[in-house]
Amino acid sequence: MNLKFSDEEIDSAIRKNSRSSSMILDLKNTASWIPDEKLFYARENKNKIELARIKTPFTALLPTIIIIFKKDDLQKPRLRLSFFGYLLFSLLLIMVLYILLKKVFDDFEGDIFSATFILLFFLSLLFCEFLLTKKTYNKLERRMFSNKTS
Repeated sequence: MNLKFSDEEIDSAIRKNSRSSSMILDLKNTASWIPDEKLFYARENKNKIELARIKTPFTALLPTIIIIFKKDDLQKPRLRLSFFGYLLFSLLLIMVLYILLKKVFDDFEGDIFSATFILLFFLSLLFCEFLLTKKTYNKLERRMFSNKTS
């Protein structure tokens, strides 16, 4: 994804539409009851800016997707899961693979459908969070475009 804005415009829009956070976004509770103009929590360090969508308490159960901007190239943001999202996905995948291997080699009596259903449920929650993060990110782009034209 290549943005059509200058690095200064992107940096300004991120700062104007984000709440600053000193806590690592992987551990931060990004749910908020207070609606305002801010779209993201932002954490900045020497070489990157990380953004996490501000969630409503109803969407707080969704896994957190973090948008990463490198400071030397703000044109190409990247996405990643939070630490707990990676951990949960890894555990669910290991569980499904273990049950599958046990079923093939040991004639395991366990239920592979339940484990697969739980993994697919997590992936559907991840997809919902991706769509909501994309919608919020598009809102940020629209705000950048409206500031550019005005």
